Amino acid sequence: MSSIVARIKILPIDAGITSKDIVESIKDNLPNGVFIKNENEEPIAYGLIATFLDIMLEEKEGLMDIVEESIRSSKIVSQVDIIGVSRTSANIR
Repeated sequence: MSSIVARIKILPIDAGITSKDIVESIKDNLPNGVFIKNENEEPIAYGLIATFLDIMLEEKEGLMDIVEESIRSSKIVSQVDIIGVSRTSANIR
């Protein structure tokens, strides 16, 4: 099976929550074989910071849904948006 990279935008429930808090809250909940390849943050407004994660996973039916639900299960995550999905041989811009 080939691997894919999904770029995911995550918004916290409160402005005081950092990207580091988001990453720590979700990384232990990710399924086996799924890991965070890259992380970035972008200020939105009034101290609210969006976290962008590039998540590496196998190209397997239903796995993306499981990953998305594992991220949503964090108590400090408000919103999860899949920005793009690509095979690892391509770059997401």
